Amino acid sequence: MSGPPEPPYGPPPFPPPPAAPPPRAGGAGALVFVLIAAVVVVLVAIGGVAAWLLRDDGHGAAAPASFGPVDLREPLTFRLVAQATRPPCQGGALPAPDGSACYAFGADALTVRRLEVVRAVPPDPATGRPAWRVEMTLTSADTARFAALTGKAAQAGGAQSPAGQMGMLVGGSLVSEPAQVLQPITGGRVEINGPSERFTRAYVEGVVHRMTGR
Repeated sequence: MSGPPEPPYGPPPFPPPPAAPPPRAGGAGALVFVLIAAVVVVLVAIGGVAAWLLRDDGHGAAAPASFGPVDLREPLTFRLVAQATRPPCQGGALPAPDGSACYAFGADALTVRRLEVVRAVPPDPATGRPAWRVEMTLTSADTARFAALTGKAAQAGGAQSPAGQMGMLVGGSLVSEPAQVLQPITGGRVEINGPSERFTRAYVEGVVHRMTGR
């Protein structure tokens, strides 16, 4: 004689999910429209005032800032150093970002108003790059001018320091310590880098956003 039927295998069925609440009616005064699709989030201010594009890197964090081709809101200027002195800075000399020195610049300079690419790049300790940095690709016209400027700096490098040093300025301020130029740079690719204590993601992306206005 058979016993009572055995209970079915597996966990008991879950109760049906609650009904979704009815959608809210959008007011006429709504200012921002948000679109979320897979890994792209676009925020657009109504009226075309501004737009931002943030791309997810697949791990829940926004990808590093990257733009190009782009016209710069604040031009980037390369200038050859004429004199380096100790602070306080006088006579129009500019302080280094860490305040350790003052730099006066000569007439040799190149002002860049457009870049093919400008982006923030994360550290890569495996290649000896412990800090964030800004990578830029110059236009073809500025590549030729930059090669001429760095060639002049390299020729002067055999003289007494700071001859052959070149500074990079954004909005009239140095964004890194001037670097010694050893040879002409002909490829049109330039970096802004520095110590990891200062060249954090926030600092580097701040430089990118300051130049581009985005």
